[in-house]
Amino acid sequence: MYMKKIHICNDFSSVPSGRFYTDGKASGEQFREELLKPAIASLKSNEKIMIILDEGVEGYGSSFLVEGFAGMVKYGYINSPELLDKLELKFTDNDFSFYKKKIIEYIESAKYNSEEYISTKK
Repeated sequence: MYMKKIHICNDFSSVPSGRFYTDGKASGEQFREELLKPAIASLKSNEKIMIILDEGVEGYGSSFLVEGFAGMVKYGYINSPELLDKLELKFTDNDFSFYKKKIIEYIESAKYNSEEYISTKK
């Protein structure tokens, strides 16, 4: 069951890039703080978020993926197993299987609550 669907191109940007707000529009920090974190906070215990990775997005840099997804764990919002349980990463273009694998890898290797979050938003 899904309460929320995030279509990255339609709901965020067709060119997601950068780690921090200070890196420009559509950063991983902005994605995490303005879309992913509120969406996860609104979920009930058995609900998930479907994230459409492709369909209008050409690709992702590692800095965006690390900050956007693993940042949830690094800043203590949710632990790795719980986050992975809440996410359903979807794509129709098989080239995006690489990004799905990287997102999972970054989340699994993130250390829970290892950093204090300080916004770079001006």
